Amino acid sequence: MDFPFIREAVVKLFSKPSCNNYPFTPREAAPNYRGRIVFHPETCINCNMCERVCAGGAITHTSVKNEEGDDVITRSFDLGSCTFCSTCADFCTRHSIELTQDYHMIGIEEGDLIVSGTFIKKKPAPKPAPKPAAPAAAKEETAAPAAPAVKPRGDGKPAQDPDKCVYCTICARKCPGEALTVDRKEKIWKLDEDKCVACGTCADVCPKNAIVI
Repeated sequence: MDFPFIREAVVKLFSKPSCNNYPFTPREAAPNYRGRIVFHPETCINCNMCERVCAGGAITHTSVKNEEGDDVITRSFDLGSCTFCSTCADFCTRHSIELTQDYHMIGIEEGDLIVSGTFIKKKPAPKPAPKPAAPAAAKEETAAPAAPAVKPRGDGKPAQDPDKCVYCTICARKCPGEALTVDRKEKIWKLDEDKCVACGTCADVCPKNAIVI
């Protein structure tokens, strides 16, 4: 009787293994591998852009108020639903989301494949009360250099300088919270303060530096 595999089995028994001795011998992932997500909550501004672009619906967040009235936000990433497409990291303007080369993602217990982080988003500072107007005579006596056309609001949200603005609509198109409305024809620049997350993207992309934070 012919046993064609006996000779091969004996040869392999005394030869080195042809596969890697994993996990006893560590092995790095291939270049550009997209593995376990790392979330950096200290830089997150809660613009929710990552949730809006996530195809797998793997990103969620919860928000509660603390004693000071600030929002305590916890953002979670379910690696069991994640497709590791990296779209969330690509859209994150603050680079708070990172896809690492860690491919060790074995879940034994509930929550093993959940990555989360908590941060505090402070409530906007109250606007300073406007100063009463000085009498006309006093204005003439204490003539001072002209003040800048626009000053920062003090709460982290944008203010527009109408003298510099060309109403190009770039700020509105780049706003992750859709908080800006720009009418180029009517020369109207409008901010929805409830939607604004004070991320500063509009000021970063303005070609005329017409937006101050």
